[in-house]
Amino acid sequence: MQTIILIRHGYLQSWDDRPKVRGGEPHLRIDPALSALGAKQAALTATLVGAVDAVLSSPFRSCLATADAIAAGKAAVSADWRLGEVLISSVLGCPFSPTAGMDPDWAERRAGAGKPSHPESDRTVQERIVRTVNDLRARKPFAGRIAIVSHDIILKALVGAMTGREPKLDWHPCAVATLVRAKPADRQWRLSGELGAFKHLGADDRREPADEIVVKYHPMDSRS
Repeated sequence: MQTIILIRHGYLQSWDDRPKVRGGEPHLRIDPALSALGAKQAALTATLVGAVDAVLSSPFRSCLATADAIAAGKAAVSADWRLGEVLISSVLGCPFSPTAGMDPDWAERRAGAGKPSHPESDRTVQERIVRTVNDLRARKPFAGRIAIVSHDIILKALVGAMTGREPKLDWHPCAVATLVRAKPADRQWRLSGELGAFKHLGADDRREPADEIVVKYHPMDSRS
């Protein structure tokens, strides 16, 4: 059986420090760190998820830090731009490259992650989702537990492509969805348990502020 565990990154420091972010270093806005709460959420989620064979992650710092907690030093973490934030704006901190304004201390972790489309359209986003799902279908060995750490809009697109059903939910930070496929011939996965489960976070469940539901990298950019 193949098990795919979809996880959103933890709570971001920038969601609490928004006044300090404006006018500061670009990476504090474009590629923010997890807050202390976000790191705790990631640890709680790692306990829920348990052992995995591999962790695939968006190359954004918040996702990589969450992925490190999930891997717990026992599984490899691979950064993949196909799981990265949707880059609709042509001015995401820099007119030349979406990576230029990202945290330089994490640049090495993004090496080998591929090249992001910039700017993106609905078509290019869907194309990378399809490629990701096709790779999961072809993955060998078939049996295994794979965690994927990404962003709200990407996770919901993955669920739709993998199950054939478009999900409607607000994906809380560090919420989890587990999808399973019994045999390689199966073209779709089925949901095992709750979609976007966050009860494991208990009192540490906290969503982004209401005015951050759409992340204002630029008016056209998506929610993180």
